[in-house]
Amino acid sequence: MKKLLLVFALSLTAVCAMAQNLSSLSKAARMAYEYLDKEGYKPYIDEDGDVSFKVQGTLFYVDNDKDDTTLLRMIAPGVYKIDTDNVVEEYTALSACNDFNRTKKLIRAAISSSGSVSFIADTYVGEGKNDMTEFLETAIDFMTRGFASWRELFNEYNAD
Repeated sequence: MKKLLLVFALSLTAVCAMAQNLSSLSKAARMAYEYLDKEGYKPYIDEDGDVSFKVQGTLFYVDNDKDDTTLLRMIAPGVYKIDTDNVVEEYTALSACNDFNRTKKLIRAAISSSGSVSFIADTYVGEGKNDMTEFLETAIDFMTRGFASWRELFNEYNAD
């Protein structure tokens, strides 16, 4: 009986902690968390307060923007690392990002000052979950396929 009560108390504590964490999320981040959880992506709230999850070994996160609660920004950070001391490699990566952004819809590639190539997708969510659900499904698909597409562009420029 004591074990059963202990399990129940621990479960209740975990549920209360999760509810408290979810209440700290913006509307868009909370809706994304609920969708990702339902679909089996195993989302979690990271140390920055964003909703993180993995797809095919790649880390993604949904930005928890408290200033713009309806903005849904999904990011795949640091998918590729370039050598910023190598001017040719940096120029090649920037050119690949430029072509990628010009030809792709919904997602874009960006390079941070540290040389990390990341992919980003933005939308705004309304009252309906269907728009958000379709966006997340499409953005995850486009991003996972986009990594290879960006890499092909990078390799083409690198070969020249």
